[in-house]
Amino acid sequence: MTSRLPWPEPDRDTDADAADSPIVIVGLAAPEGVPDAVRPVAGSGPVGVRVRCAPAGVASFFGVSVRGASGERLSALHLVWAALEDAGIVPGSLDDAEVGVFLVRTEERDEEAAGSDALATLVGDDLCWRRGPRVTLGATAPTRATVESAAEHLRRGKCDVAVAGSVTDAVAILRRGSTAVRAGERVLAPAEAFGSDEPPTRGEVPAPSAARLVPLVLSGRSDAAVAALARDLLARVEADPELSPADLGWSLATTRTTGLGRRAVLLAADREDVMRGLRAAAEGGSAPLLFRTASGASVEGGGRVVHVFPGLGSQWRGMALDLLDDSEVFRARMEDCARALEPLVPWSLLDVLRGVPGAPALEDVDVVLPVLFAVSVSLSALWSACGVAPAATVGASLGEIAAAQVAGALTLAEAAQVAVLWSRMQAKAAGEGELAAAALSPDELRPVLEARHLRGRVHFAGANGPRSVLLGGEHAAVTDVVETLAARGVPAKKLNLGLAAHTPGLSVDAAAFLTGTAAVAPAPAAVPFYSSLTGGAFETTGLDGAYWLRNLTSEVRFETAVRALWAAGHHTFLEVSPHPVLLGGVQETLEDIGAVTGAAASGVVGTLRRGQDGVTEWLSAMAQLYVRGVAVDWTAAPFRGREGRRIALPTYPFGVEGTDRAQSAATAQGTGPEALFSAGLTAGERSYAVEELVRNQLATVLRHDDPAAVALERGFLQSGLDSLQAVELRNRLSEATGLQLPTTLTFDHPTPAAVAGLIGELLAVRTDQGPQSVPLAQLDALEAELLASGLLRDGDDDPGSAPARERVAARLRELLDRLAPDEEDEFGDASLEELLDLVDDELRQS
Repeated sequence: MTSRLPWPEPDRDTDADAADSPIVIVGLAAPEGVPDAVRPVAGSGPVGVRVRCAPAGVASFFGVSVRGASGERLSALHLVWAALEDAGIVPGSLDDAEVGVFLVRTEERDEEAAGSDALATLVGDDLCWRRGPRVTLGATAPTRATVESAAEHLRRGKCDVAVAGSVTDAVAILRRGSTAVRAGERVLAPAEAFGSDEPPTRGEVPAPSAARLVPLVLSGRSDAAVAALARDLLARVEADPELSPADLGWSLATTRTTGLGRRAVLLAADREDVMRGLRAAAEGGSAPLLFRTASGASVEGGGRVVHVFPGLGSQWRGMALDLLDDSEVFRARMEDCARALEPLVPWSLLDVLRGVPGAPALEDVDVVLPVLFAVSVSLSALWSACGVAPAATVGASLGEIAAAQVAGALTLAEAAQVAVLWSRMQAKAAGEGELAAAALSPDELRPVLEARHLRGRVHFAGANGPRSVLLGGEHAAVTDVVETLAARGVPAKKLNLGLAAHTPGLSVDAAAFLTGTAAVAPAPAAVPFYSSLTGGAFETTGLDGAYWLRNLTSEVRFETAVRALWAAGHHTFLEVSPHPVLLGGVQETLEDIGAVTGAAASGVVGTLRRGQDGVTEWLSAMAQLYVRGVAVDWTAAPFRGREGRRIALPTYPFGVEGTDRAQSAATAQGTGPEALFSAGLTAGERSYAVEELVRNQLATVLRHDDPAAVALERGFLQSGLDSLQAVELRNRLSEATGLQLPTTLTFDHPTPAAVAGLIGELLAVRTDQGPQSVPLAQLDALEAELLASGLLRDGDDDPGSAPARERVAARLRELLDRLAPDEEDEFGDASLEELLDLVDDELRQS
């Protein structure tokens, strides 16, 4: 309930100036059906907002802190909150301000009769306002008297802002005129207009801002509240054809509480985007660039973000140019990097990025690596400016240098020196070997090398995830391994770098490197630094030249470092790069941790994407972090240079807070396939429902405005789905259905129709046989993954699978022991296929 927006600077008026400054109303809320507290100008609408007080909803919203509160106190809270929203003041932003509360008490209760200021004190305490006068007037006092008392306290400098009124009339937010002007607040009327027959005068308002892509941020205590907010905003947009998305987005970001537990963000550029997205948010549908907190997910624990920095592979021509032009923060940090690199390289960083004639292309490793270092460091600075500073840093290969600099261990000049020398060592070794990536585990790779007699010619270069390894060595030998794995159905590819990085086969001039880095003096890090050289937390004073020399020729223990970060409580990972290359490995690792511990995998988010608009991708990443629980500052970079004006918005829908939990979920998520399966539909109707789910989610991932454009029989590759989007689609479908779908979903089922068929089968098992059959559906998914991995083939034909088969069989025996502990010896010699059949039979009987 707090806000990241800074409270306006304290008043610096002299006592005389404060006394002379007029007191003005900047926000007003009244119950429906009561006369206007401030008479509107002829031909204009009412001043302030009207609300239908919902004590039950307020009680649900505030929880135990208002247990046993009277209806008057709850209604007062509703009106105060709505009046603050009308003023554009986030309630939580007043925690450290002097806030006066002046209320008329209209009913007596023991809890509120202990002192004359009880109601005002209780309401102030409910809102966590610690300082300021509290005055409660008796039931016979007119509401105007509270406004007069508040105005006097403001003139005397006893408070910075005042709340005044009653639940039977209206609640006003009052400020000194000088403070309101300095804060840029809208003035509704002078304080004297409250209860007067004279209409207020209104000043001129700025012209609407030009429409550009802006986020519309919604936050509520429940899914139903977010859906209700979307409906109310949609009605507001439909009623005002001239309303600007920039004005709407700016007002939502600056005048509403954004830190509640259920969240949605819509990125929109025009009125059509706004209406389509708000309608989807209200009805539980999907829309391009609409992001929501997943059903059943929690935003708790999402605030500790790890900045993840990759090495080679994330570069592309034109990367980050949009941000270079659009963001002052990013541009300033890139210019800092350019100055740090200038004495070290014979080219200009910004010229290389912009493709200026005569500048080297992004091809040679001694150009690409320093440029990637600069882009990553600058993206991290931009994230920090948006409120997403790193709670820890980790990198892989070159990314370790950026991670060390962002953590505070190296100055920018020192980090640039290491990056340039590091890249030159690799450039000198170019042509001596090759590096490849493969989708299998280290234990599965080693027998392959043995069988092909390639030990000593091909080396294990690291692991980014449980089934994401790097291997390097002689070019012909690496080609042999890649072709062997591909023939067995294991995804593998050469990276075409021309060098065997992170293996003993990399030739390095150690003396030259140590001499060049002798002046590097690493300092203790400001935030935790996790090393992918050692696989865990690392004391950064050890990041000297010797460390970076070992880094060049040692395997990358990135997966081990991610596991150490998870164990230390870091569960949200943000890849800070122009294109994600590590997120697949991070996701695999988190899911593997979840399979062992039962913990749910947390956020895995990228920053930019190859060939895509940088600003759109960056805002999308902010939205993904926000709906997962990360506090982002929506008023920082997203709106710089495109600020909208503050406009009136619907107030918080307290009336839906007390609705049934199941109804809330249904309201926000729409009619999902599981609900349709229990509605007496035919098999054909059920199949159609799941196909539409897959179609809509794929359209969202591909950002098609019209889901009908998605052809169910067209292959994912033909539709343009890349590997990262395949992961996103699988995650979206898992969230929507509650099924643990295989990581190879789109590989094993290459069309939307095939995916819909699998989901339909798994949901049918759950629906037809009840919740106890869910493990059977998961077994089906497990079997599909085992088939895809080759573990169900004869081990003699695939030596690499033998150790994995043994581990999987042992895990299944442990499960069977728990299902039938009296028969544990019976399964000692069972094969993997027999164990699967036994587990399936046992679960079907349970």
